[in-house]
Amino acid sequence: MSRICEISGKRPIVVRSIVRRGKAKSEGGVGKKTTGYTKRWQYPNLRKVTVEVGGHSLTFKVAVTHVHKVYELAERAKGMKLTGLNAKQVKARLLGLL
Repeated sequence: MSRICEISGKRPIVVRSIVRRGKAKSEGGVGKKTTGYTKRWQYPNLRKVTVEVGGHSLTFKVAVTHVHKVYELAERAKGMKLTGLNAKQVKARLLGLL
């Protein structure tokens, strides 16, 4: 499974950790010196959210900052005609509302 939010599109990003040595000036030293950079990944805070829509149980993989939007979509789906659609088609219709 990919680590991408289905609503916002948040995805992992590459960041650099800075490696330093020396004593800080505030502690009486001559200052910190940068000795290298290390690449690492930062991942979005994803959670699985399950909602019942149109007789189907749908699971969305979303960032925590967008969990409320899943519930908003479920509320908006109450007025839609979703009969005769399978779960995948219902999910595509809901994501199309964004």
